[in-house]
Amino acid sequence: MNVSLRVMKYFTAAAHHKSLSKAATAMNISQSAISLAVDSLEKEIGLDLLIRQRSKGVLLTVKGQEVLTRIQSILDQVDSFERDMKGLQEDISGDLHIGCFTPLGPIVLVPILERMGKAHQAIRANITEGNVRSIFDDIHRGTVDVGISYDEADISAGLKTKTLAVVPPHVVIPYDHPLADLPAIPLSALIDQPLILLDLPSSRQYYTSLFEAAGFHPKFAYKSGNFEMIRSMVGAGIGLAILQTCPPMDFTQSGTRVVCKPIQENLRKSRLVVAYTRQAIKRSSVRAFVQHCEAYFTTEDSRKLIVPRQ
Repeated sequence: MNVSLRVMKYFTAAAHHKSLSKAATAMNISQSAISLAVDSLEKEIGLDLLIRQRSKGVLLTVKGQEVLTRIQSILDQVDSFERDMKGLQEDISGDLHIGCFTPLGPIVLVPILERMGKAHQAIRANITEGNVRSIFDDIHRGTVDVGISYDEADISAGLKTKTLAVVPPHVVIPYDHPLADLPAIPLSALIDQPLILLDLPSSRQYYTSLFEAAGFHPKFAYKSGNFEMIRSMVGAGIGLAILQTCPPMDFTQSGTRVVCKPIQENLRKSRLVVAYTRQAIKRSSVRAFVQHCEAYFTTEDSRKLIVPRQ
C-alpha cells in the first residue's frame, strides 16, 4: 500500500470539516486536490470512505470512520516525531551524568556521544562506568541521569527502559585457531578449551548460565573483569571467551587479531537498553541523549557490533 502523508491529511481534513470545500479552504488548496486525494485513498484501499451529498457536504461511512481513526493515529505519531526532532535541534545545555556498562563504553557510548556532541555542543557529559548492577543502582540513586547497559529485570525494576538491540552471545577466537574456520561454534566444542570469564557482577552469572542451560559445566581457566584484557588474552592464544557486543575491529589492544563467531545453539540473548527514571526523562538533555541512542541503533555501524546467529 502506498498512501502519502499528504493524502492522509487531506482525507482527515475532509472528514473533520464534513465538506470538501471547507477542507480545501482550511488547507489552502483547491477543492479538486482534496477530491482527488480522497478518490486515490479509496482506490488504494478498496473501500468507500465518504458519502458525497450534493449541497450537503460529506459523511463518513462505517469503514471510513475506522480508517479515519487509524490515519489520525499515524498523523499523531508523525507530529510527535517532528516535535522530538525539533527538540533535538534546540540549544540544550547543562551537565548530563551518563552511566555505562564498562565494556560498552568505547564500542557503543563513544559513537553516540559523537553524534550528540555535534547536535548539542553545550551539553557537558560526565561519564561513570561500572558493572551491570552498579549502573542500574546509580540510576536508582540519582547519581547518574541515564545509563546504557544490558538489562536484568530484577535490577532494572522501577526504571524506564528502551531496548536498543537484542544481543546474542558469541565466541571470541584467535584468528588462526582451528575453530575459526567454522561458520558457527557449537557449545560442546568449547568444553575442552581453556576458557576466560568476564568476571563482573551479573556478567559472570550470565555466561556461566549459558553452559549450565545446555547441560555443560564449564571450567574457566582464567578470569578478568577487563573486556579488552580478555580479548588480548584470546588473541595471544591463552584461551577462548564468550562475550556479547563485538568491537568493529578485529585487532586487540595488544596488536593480536581475533574473530567473533556466532554460537550454534539458540542461547539466551540480552537486551541492550538505555535506562532512566520517570523524573529524569523530563529533562531535555536526557531526552536528547535517549533519542540519539535510538537513532544510532538504526545505523549500519550499530548492526556491525552484533554477531547474529547463523
